[in-house]
Amino acid sequence: MIRTLILAILALWILPGVRAQDLAGTINYQQVIRYNFKNIKEAHGNDQQTSAWIASLPEEINAGKVLNFNAEKALFEEKATKSVPTDPGLQRAIMYEGMLSPPRPVVQKVFYDFEKNQKLQQVEYLTRLFLVNSEIAAVPWRLGSEKKKVLEYTCMKATMVLDDQDIVAWFSPEIPVPLGPSVFSGLPGLILAVERNGETAYVATSVQLAPPAEGSMIKPDKGSKVSVEEFASIQEEKEKEWEENKNSDDLNPHR
Repeated sequence: MIRTLILAILALWILPGVRAQDLAGTINYQQVIRYNFKNIKEAHGNDQQTSAWIASLPEEINAGKVLNFNAEKALFEEKATKSVPTDPGLQRAIMYEGMLSPPRPVVQKVFYDFEKNQKLQQVEYLTRLFLVNSEIAAVPWRLGSEKKKVLEYTCMKATMVLDDQDIVAWFSPEIPVPLGPSVFSGLPGLILAVERNGETAYVATSVQLAPPAEGSMIKPDKGSKVSVEEFASIQEEKEKEWEENKNSDDLNPHR
């Protein structure tokens, strides 16, 4: 408890330091997205056709992400690269798996305004876009004793539980910026890698500590503006609807 409190204080304290030092940079990350299609397997038992279909699909894909920051603001988003079409079979499986699971939000962008102490998340949820606004708050990380290298930087370990998942972040005090990939932030050093339930979720592939390109940190403006509390209420309502309707349709991935 004491260690968590100290870490929270450090995370709040570091923001003025970032402005004073005028740190800026561009961090490229690789996101690892894994699939096991557990719900499809459970729904079809030992059906050989479904088992063969699932076995033919890739177990994971990688996506490029980028974090740009300076003393005043930061933006995490998908890296602008030439898109590669997703395999149609994988697309169908993702859609079908989603129908068998409670709806989950997907964070597309995270924008930080350090001057106003504001965080804005652009979230896709049930094909709609939302802009979820909140203050930049302390995060209940717990420091560990382990260290490891990510790229050329020495990183320290921090852990927390988020949405019933065990999260491990590897952050480097050598880059005293309380940021990281996606929603992971609030440590006294840049988060260069994140593990979710023991598997890599994000890992930095390059670090450039120089001012980002002009126009690379534009505040998201597409989506319905809501507070964290309002978005949580929307989620609760939609998950309740899903629970009530999940057995009403005859779902078949081979139609």
